[in-house]
Amino acid sequence: MSFEAPQVGLSARAHALALRMLSGAGAASVDAYRLGECLEFVAHGMTSAGELVLAASPVGELSRLADAQPAEVRLDIVKHTPDPSVSLVAASLHVLGSMTWVESVEGELPERVASLAAIPGVRLAVFEVERAVLHDMAGASVIDAGAPPAVVPALDEQDAFRAVARQDQSALKDLCWAVLVDAVPGEVASKAALPNLCAHTVDRVYCVDVDALGITLMLVGRHETLIAHAAFATPAISQAALERRVDELVQGARI
Repeated sequence: MSFEAPQVGLSARAHALALRMLSGAGAASVDAYRLGECLEFVAHGMTSAGELVLAASPVGELSRLADAQPAEVRLDIVKHTPDPSVSLVAASLHVLGSMTWVESVEGELPERVASLAAIPGVRLAVFEVERAVLHDMAGASVIDAGAPPAVVPALDEQDAFRAVARQDQSALKDLCWAVLVDAVPGEVASKAALPNLCAHTVDRVYCVDVDALGITLMLVGRHETLIAHAAFATPAISQAALERRVDELVQGARI
């Protein structure tokens, strides 16, 4: 018996998140399941030509694969929250496809991939996506590998997080509830209470993610966990614009 995930519309938030993760956000690993080998330390990203590339130091059978000889693999990308006060996985992306070692690629390599690929013993690979599934606040969503990429401005994640962190807890709680009652556009998911809650984590709001499209917050309660994505009215094209969008959301939640 096989199970096919239902084909549902993917939100702009989820589409942009998946693209950011493919473009280098998060920590990647590769499971060459046919060969029984894994690569735990992988740099990944998209070239300027839109090709998914990896850099890693292979051992065993993977190291003996010739250039242009594909291997069936699963690429796993795990993205943690930018908030240093909590250890939390914001999303994970699981991609089935084939990896092929190459000498070079078209377009410019991402900086981290280029830096790792320059080290002796490290090889460069291109990745052909067959199927991708994103796990995030909305559950599991199938990503259409053939869909045109979302055009979302790339912002520094830590700078973006600081724009949220400068808001006080009461303002962030108001924003969560404003999304819940549709006073602010966005998405809401209610989850079970987190296990092993500590007194200093209950009734607090944590920043799960932030990008040019909006903020994802987690309000920790004793009996349930509320995850709210507050969407900006228009995408933030710079850090200054993002700071204004965050202030606008907070002010709108207080009205």
